[in-house]
Amino acid sequence: DDNYVKNLGICTYSVMHNMCPEVDKVRLFVMDCGITEENKAKLHAQAGRFDNAEMIFYDIDEKLNAVVPKVKTRWRRAIYGRLFLNELPALYPDLSRLIYLDCDLLMDRAVTELFTMDLEGKCLTAVTDADNAPRKEALGIPPECEYINSGVLVIDTARWIDLDASRRIIEYINSFPAALLYPDQDAINYVLGHEIVILPPEFNMMWMICERDIPKMLHRIPHFYYSAEQIRYALYHPFVVHFAGHDMWSFDGITPVAAGVFKKNRRLCDWRDCKR
Repeated sequence: DDNYVKNLGICTYSVMHNMCPEVDKVRLFVMDCGITEENKAKLHAQAGRFDNAEMIFYDIDEKLNAVVPKVKTRWRRAIYGRLFLNELPALYPDLSRLIYLDCDLLMDRAVTELFTMDLEGKCLTAVTDADNAPRKEALGIPPECEYINSGVLVIDTARWIDLDASRRIIEYINSFPAALLYPDQDAINYVLGHEIVILPPEFNMMWMICERDIPKMLHRIPHFYYSAEQIRYALYHPFVVHFAGHDMWSFDGITPVAAGVFKKNRRLCDWRDCKR
């Protein structure tokens, strides 16, 4: 919604800026639940700077009324936008794969790499979340499954629709008797646990970017998370820098690489003059 439009502006710029020239077109679908016409025009104008990019706003404001958790949480309703991605292939039949991105992240490589990944016949691929073990225990997710972060999802649209994933996820959210810690993410993990392929951490670098003392941080990585070697590589070679709960417009306290990705995109995007 309009509360996150400056994040959306710099996020979508990072996607378009890193596109490969040989790509015919990348369509950016914005799951819209309250963006003003003025800001839509600004987003369209920024996309117009790239010959092979198209921005499409998909209004989900009324659709979100279908998601009614039994216990109110601290999250804004916009988080449920990803649960309506199943409707897009009916409007655009050539959509065999969708890349879902939270708007508080920045791409630092070409998104096309995500379109060619092997999903092994499963529904989606994503990066394991640092809350993996405690959330699995709290939700009763089988031990053979991982608990992923839903900020970056590579989705096989046909498989998602065949599994009736959206309806089942919304039903889980609406029927859960307590407040879910991360409502949409918890539900995606519970419903689709056996349908997820795990990505290396560089495809969704999260809390690690806020650690200046890297050796100390590597020493206390949870045993159920990625290895220190994988995290070290991801810190210096991120595909996605995900600020996940941290203000990307203030780069105090984050790693130099993450700060550099932000500064580069801020300098070039149409939201360069925005304050914190």
